[in-house]
Amino acid sequence: MIALYSLNSFAKDDAELQEVKIFVEEIGNKIINIAGEKNISEAKIREKIIAEIDRVIDSEWIAKFVLGKNYKNLTDQQKLDFVRLYREFMINTYGPKFKNYNGKKFTVNEVTRQNSFFIAKAEFLPKESDNAIMTDFRVKKKDGKFFVLDFIAEGISLIETQRSEFNATIDQNGVEPFLKNLEQKVKNLKNNKK
Repeated sequence: MIALYSLNSFAKDDAELQEVKIFVEEIGNKIINIAGEKNISEAKIREKIIAEIDRVIDSEWIAKFVLGKNYKNLTDQQKLDFVRLYREFMINTYGPKFKNYNGKKFTVNEVTRQNSFFIAKAEFLPKESDNAIMTDFRVKKKDGKFFVLDFIAEGISLIETQRSEFNATIDQNGVEPFLKNLEQKVKNLKNNKK
C-alpha cells in the first residue's frame, strides 16, 4: 500500500514538473514570437510583451515578498497603493527588456521542486549568436494555475535584489517618500524615459 502511494506521488510530481516545463516554454516562445513580429511598431511590441508578462506573474505575492517586514507596517491604503505601483513598476521595467528576445529558440532544460516552488532552468538562443542566455524562472501553483514569481539571471534573483533595495530605502527615508518615488519611476517608465 505504501509503495503504491509512493508511485502515485512520484507520478503526480513528474506530471507537475512537466506542466511547469510546458508553462514556461509557452511564455518564452510567445515572447520570441511577439519580439519577432514584422510590420508592427516597437511601441506595439513593447505593449504586447508587457501584457504577456502581466498575465503570467503573481504581482500581489511578489509585492508582499519584496517589502517583507515593511509590508506588515503599511496602512491598508498604502498596501493597495504599493501593490498597484509595484505591479506597474515590474511590468514596465522588465517587459520591455524582453523585446530583445527576438531569437531562434527558447528551451526549458530542467524543472526541479524547491519547497513549495518550482525552478525552471531555461535557455534562450538569440538570432545573432550561438551563445545561449541562461535564465531561471521561479514558479508557484496557485488556485490550480501556474504563476511566475521571480526571474533569476546569472544567479541573481530579481525579487531578492529589489527586496534589499526597497527595504533599505524605506529604512532610510520612510514609507511615504518611498511610495512617491516609486510612483514617479512608474510615470517615467510609462513615458519611456530613462
